[in-house]
Amino acid sequence: MDYRVLWPYPAWREGQEEIARRTYSSVREGSLLLLNYPTGAGKTAPVLAGALAAALEEGLKVVYLVRAKAQFQAPLRELRLMSKRVELNAVFLQNKRDFCQVKGVDLLPYDDFIRFCMELKSSGLCPYGRTLQVPAPRGVLSYEEIIALATEAGACPYEVARSALKRSQVVVAAYNYVFDPRIRPLFLDDLGALLDKVVLVVDEAHNLPYSLSSILSKELSERAVKRARRELMRAYSGPDKPRVERDLYALSALLKRLRALAKGAEGEFELSPSDVIEVAPNAAELLRVSAVVERALGRASELRALASFLLSLSERRHGYVLMARISDGEVTLVNLCVSPGREAAAVFSDTRSACLMSGTLPPRGYMMEMLGLDESRVTELRVPSLWASNATVVALKGVSSRYVERVDATFELMARALDELFARLSRGVALVVAPSYSVAKALRARIRSSPVFLEKEGTRVSELLKAVESHEKLMVICVAWGKLVEGIELRLGGESLVKLIVLAGLPVPEPSVLNRHLLSSLKARMGDPDAAWKMVYLVPAAVKAAQAIGRGLRSERDRVAVVILDERALEPTVKSYLEGLGYAINAAESLQELLTKLQIPA
Repeated sequence: MDYRVLWPYPAWREGQEEIARRTYSSVREGSLLLLNYPTGAGKTAPVLAGALAAALEEGLKVVYLVRAKAQFQAPLRELRLMSKRVELNAVFLQNKRDFCQVKGVDLLPYDDFIRFCMELKSSGLCPYGRTLQVPAPRGVLSYEEIIALATEAGACPYEVARSALKRSQVVVAAYNYVFDPRIRPLFLDDLGALLDKVVLVVDEAHNLPYSLSSILSKELSERAVKRARRELMRAYSGPDKPRVERDLYALSALLKRLRALAKGAEGEFELSPSDVIEVAPNAAELLRVSAVVERALGRASELRALASFLLSLSERRHGYVLMARISDGEVTLVNLCVSPGREAAAVFSDTRSACLMSGTLPPRGYMMEMLGLDESRVTELRVPSLWASNATVVALKGVSSRYVERVDATFELMARALDELFARLSRGVALVVAPSYSVAKALRARIRSSPVFLEKEGTRVSELLKAVESHEKLMVICVAWGKLVEGIELRLGGESLVKLIVLAGLPVPEPSVLNRHLLSSLKARMGDPDAAWKMVYLVPAAVKAAQAIGRGLRSERDRVAVVILDERALEPTVKSYLEGLGYAINAAESLQELLTKLQIPA
C-alpha cells in the first residue's frame, strides 16, 4: 500500500514525507530505524503512515509503545484521521491494572497484580469476570471508549480491549507490554502474533534505557511493610500468624537500622540480598497468607507485593543489585535492574522491524550500546530542528556546575547572571533549569529578582500554570531531572511564553548506583573508560539540555534566547550533539560579553 493513501493532511511538513518513506522501507527491509525529528513538528503521523502501509501489505501488526498515559493522545488523533481513509481497527491498551475496577489494585506492582487477577478470576470472586456476550468491537478504540463498552456489558474493561486485539492492525500500549518478560508472552498470545510479525514503534525513545530499568526493578518501602503488618493483624488468624508477624517485625527493624545508619542524610547505597532474606518472612508462605487476607479484605494486599519482592531477591538474577534508597526520612529497598540492555536486546533481535523515535534522540552509538541493538540492522534518519535558527545559544566560559565547583562563588556568579538576564526580559517566562534540587535551592536563596517560582520535589504542573497566569513576567526555576521540564507547555495565542532559557549548569546525572554499574559494564564492554564515562554522564546531559532548549521552540513563530552557564557545553560530546540538532553554540568569555551577544526576544 502507498503510504500517501494513509496521509490524513492536505500537505507534508518539511521532512515528514521522508520519514514516512524511510519508515515504510525499514519495515520492508526488517531494519531498526533510529529517528530524530523535532518535538511538536509532527512525527507520529508519518511514522504511522509508513509503518502501517508496509504492515498492511505484509500482514504484520504495528505496536506503538509509549512511556506515559499523556502520550496516547497523538497516535489516537492520527489513527482516527487515517481511519477515515481506510478501514482500520486499533486498540489503546493502558496498563491492565489501570483498566481494573477492583479496589486496591493500584497498591500492587504490575506482575503481582497479574497473579492477583488470575487468582480472583479462577476463584470466581471477580465482580467483572463474566464472559463477554457482545461481538469484539471494531474501529479505533480509546481507553475511555473501552471503559464505556465494558460498563455497558458489565464486563472487565481489559477483556473488552483484549477481544479487539487479534483483529486490530495497530495496538497502542505502554512500554511494559513488550519489554517486561513476564508480561510479553501474555500480550503476544492475546495479540495472536510473535515478535517476528510485529513492527514496533517506540515513542520518546530517549527515555527507553532508564525506563526499562524502572520497569524491570522492584521496590519495597517502609510504609508498605507497615501496611502489610496491619493487614496481617486485621485479616489473618492462621496458626502461623505469630511467626509471620515476628518476621515482619524483624524486617521493619532492619529498615529502621538502615535509616539510622544514614544519619538523616538522603541518598542510596548497596547491600546484600542475604541481609534481607535472612530476617524477612518466607516468600512462599507469605503468598499463601496473602490469598487468605485478600478474600477477607476483598481487595489486593500489600502482603502479596511484599512476597513478590522477596521472591525477586531470592532469584539472584544476573544484572540486578539490591540497594537502599533514603528519601524524605523513609527507607525503600530496590531490587534494581542495572542491565536493561539485556532485555531490550532480546526484544529487538526478534522483532520484524522497529522505529525508535524522539525529538532528542541520543547518538547512534549510545542507543546501540544501551539497548543492545544489532549494528547490521540499524539505519538512521536525523532531521535537525525546523526552528533551530530561531534560538540564540550562548555558553559562558569559566563557570561549571561540577561537584567540586558547587561553592558559594559559583552560585553567586550564576545568581548575578540570572538577575542581569531577567532584568532584560520585558515579558514572558525566564525558564531556569538547574541540574539538581540542591542547586535550584542554592540559586533561589541568592537571586534578588522577583517574582520567582521554584520547583520542589512535590510541585504540580497546575501550580506552575497558575503562577504563570498571575504574572506578566516570571522567573521559573526548575530541575532538569524533575517533572516540569519535559511536561510543560507554556503557550498563549499559539506562541511560546518562554522567551529566555538559562541552564544553570550542565544537567549531568547524579553518580547513582545504576549509573555506577552502567559505567562499569560499559568500560568492560567498550575497553575505553573515557568513552564509557561520556556515554553514561555527558550524553544524557546533552539530551536534557536539548529538551530544555526545546521548551522555547514549539512552532515557527517562537523565538528564544538560551544561556548555558557551564563551559562543558563546549566539550565536543555535548556541542556536537546540540549542533546536530541545528543549534549554533556561541561562546562568551565573560558575563558582559554574553549579555552583548544575547538577543532576548520581546
